[in-house]
Amino acid sequence: MSRRADARIWLGGGLVVVGLVALAAEFAPTPAFDFGRYFWPAFVILPGLAFLVAGFTLEGVSGLVIPGAILTVTGLILAVQNTFDLWATWAYAWALVTPGSVGAGVLIQGWLRRSPDQRLVGWSLLGGGLIVFVVLGAFFEGVLHISGFDLGPLGKLLLPGLLILVGLVLLVRRALGSARTGGGEITASR
Repeated sequence: MSRRADARIWLGGGLVVVGLVALAAEFAPTPAFDFGRYFWPAFVILPGLAFLVAGFTLEGVSGLVIPGAILTVTGLILAVQNTFDLWATWAYAWALVTPGSVGAGVLIQGWLRRSPDQRLVGWSLLGGGLIVFVVLGAFFEGVLHISGFDLGPLGKLLLPGLLILVGLVLLVRRALGSARTGGGEITASR
């Protein structure tokens, strides 16, 4: 069987499953528990997982792991926000989607393709996304309290301290990088 036929099987099977779930939801008796309210993020997570599985298993389509990672992470974030009514966290959770999940997808693709350069880029994007998430989360939750969490006196000191620490680390890394390159300026000669 050709790779193109394999991809059509995955797509066709996925569409049948989604159609069956939608049909069952239309004709099932109304339950006491509202599945639509709590499980709608699954319609974002499941296509993401399908892309990931296809990217892992079908030869030549490893690029599907990148949109698969993006969809899966987005769906998981939506599931947490929907379950706990934490919609304000989008102020910083976006960093887990991009660059975070993009980096995870590039990292996985680099692993599948045995590309050290791609893995390095993936780690950089993933790490950058996690750092932005933590720093912005500390600011929005610890300083502005957008989700209404009371972090107590320790949180009120720890989170601003974390912001200061991350800022200092970035400044020191920049200063050390400038010292190594002789000022960090690159000029073009005419």
